Amino acid sequence: MITKAYPNSFVGTDLQAQLDAAGVKDLVLAGFMMHMCINSTARGAFSLGFRPTVVASATATRDLPAPDGSVVPASQLQAASLAALTDLFAVVAPKQNDIRG
Repeated sequence: MITKAYPNSFVGTDLQAQLDAAGVKDLVLAGFMMHMCINSTARGAFSLGFRPTVVASATATRDLPAPDGSVVPASQLQAASLAALTDLFAVVAPKQNDIRG
């Protein structure tokens, strides 16, 4: 078990060492706070040479206040976060069954 204190699961943990020791390069990510924790971990994984896949249907987030005082709905925030990851940092699979490999 790895307990994390930061959005990027690699920061302040031995996650990279454990994955390297096990010979793991392909990661499947799921969880809450898509816009923060999943996003940060996927980008961190990519930067460390891992191949992250995010299962879109296994992620979620919450509404966030926007700088102009409006609210960004969770569905829009999640869609934008997933789109940003697919640009370079991760493969996004709609569902678990869509993972290739």
